[in-house]
Amino acid sequence: MTAKTTKGGSDEVEAVPAEEAPERTEAAEPEAAERAARPAARRKRRVRVIEVIDDEDLDEVLEALDAEDEEAPDEAPARPAGAAAKPAAKPAAKAPAKPKPRPARLEPPEDEVEEEAEEEAETPKKAPARPSAAASSPDRPGIFGLGMVQAVVVVVLVALLASLAIWQWTSASSLSSEQDERDAVSKVASAYGDVALNYNAQNYQTQMDKAQKLMGGDLLESFKSTTLPSLGATFKNNPELSLTSKTNQVFVGSVDGRFATAVVMVDIDVRTKDGSTAAPATLLRLALAKIDGKWKVTRQYASGVNDQNQNQQNQLPAVPGGGASKSPAAEKTGKPKN
Repeated sequence: MTAKTTKGGSDEVEAVPAEEAPERTEAAEPEAAERAARPAARRKRRVRVIEVIDDEDLDEVLEALDAEDEEAPDEAPARPAGAAAKPAAKPAAKAPAKPKPRPARLEPPEDEVEEEAEEEAETPKKAPARPSAAASSPDRPGIFGLGMVQAVVVVVLVALLASLAIWQWTSASSLSSEQDERDAVSKVASAYGDVALNYNAQNYQTQMDKAQKLMGGDLLESFKSTTLPSLGATFKNNPELSLTSKTNQVFVGSVDGRFATAVVMVDIDVRTKDGSTAAPATLLRLALAKIDGKWKVTRQYASGVNDQNQNQQNQLPAVPGGGASKSPAAEKTGKPKN
């Protein structure tokens, strides 16, 4: 019987038959002699790189190393005990050298461990690159379930449409305001054409008041200084005199906010005791200005008259004083003789 002893564990006895024991002993003797003759191999120093780990992981690593140390002797072949029982058979053979105890696990010096720990602490750990929002969520829905690019395009289109709508509204408002001004100018010019030459002996004072409300500037001053005195004397001397004017059309020219121009087409009719004279489609050019927020007629020109030659004619159409010229009487002709 031979016994095999393992390190750090209980002794385990392995039963070996008596016939096999001498054979194993004889086979082990030459091996022992070879081991004795062989010089002891120089032990190599092994340096292990120790990684800084947590205390819990350190315990697991130490247990794994101890398990490796225990498994190494178990794998070696069992030495027969019969070699010691027959020393006299071969006295020249020496007993096999006892295996040297396995040195304890080498660990680096504490200074090196501390230096490595300090280097690792000083070296900043590179944080893993964070994936971009587009890469991390490629299928992330945008506004109203659209993709990001489509949502941006929709927003840009909406902004453009809103800008276009605002521009159109502003343009329409400006055009509407300008049209309102033109309508106001046309209304004043039309009213002036109806009262400019519309007098008779019964209503001339009322008509003069209406005309003054539509006038302003130089035209109003000239009307008060020259037309009013002469108009009253004319109707006193000629009570049958009557002037009528009716606006036919109004053409509005330029309107720039404070000043405007217009042309009035009026039909004028002058009646006296001797007859009547008509002047249809008479053109009056008017200059208007906005005074106290209202459009007023400041100048009046007859067709073909401007500022250079207006002094040669009256500011307003002349009121006939001595009556209209008589129209030629129709001559009677005798009946043709046969």
